[in-house]
Amino acid sequence: MLEADRSSDGSAGMRTQRGFTLTELMVTVAVAGVLAMVAVPNMRTFLQNNRLSSASNDLLRSFYLARTEAIKHQANVVVCAVADPTLTAPTCSYGPFRGWIVFQDNNLSWQWENPEPIFERHTLLDSSVTVKTDNNGIEMYLATGFASPAGVKIPTRNILLCDSRGNQMVGTNSVERAVLIAASGRARVSATSADVLAAGTCP
Repeated sequence: MLEADRSSDGSAGMRTQRGFTLTELMVTVAVAGVLAMVAVPNMRTFLQNNRLSSASNDLLRSFYLARTEAIKHQANVVVCAVADPTLTAPTCSYGPFRGWIVFQDNNLSWQWENPEPIFERHTLLDSSVTVKTDNNGIEMYLATGFASPAGVKIPTRNILLCDSRGNQMVGTNSVERAVLIAASGRARVSATSADVLAAGTCP
């Protein structure tokens, strides 16, 4: 009798370890679905914001680099938009900064020519990022560290970076990023609605 009781107890123990019931499984799947519905849009927004922040900060860093190299080498240093930064002989496109190079302009041509040194090549931005510039997509720093006034080309002063959301507001800020260059040569990134709207519109 004792053995029979133990056998009965063991069978009951095994039955309690078989796993979820159908009801429990359905509840788990339903909860997972709700969490996914909440998480996926948030993750998409996070990735979009990260792309815009990375692009604008990379561009800002390149302007800082150009200014530093201009002072260090006592020469004119240019940041210009190019269609393909990886080419052996890249050509300034004077368009939006989707890709760009930083180089020393020895003859004030506002265009890279061999054997002028190239300090940086930035690969093309993600296709989801739209870039808009005022004037020509180029900036020249003088040996003083100041931004050059108009020469062969009219240098840009305002650059907007956006995506499919356009100028979507979040409080007093915009999801857009503005890269602003003062005549003194100082560059900065801003997401405040006032700066973004003053810089123009980004489709």
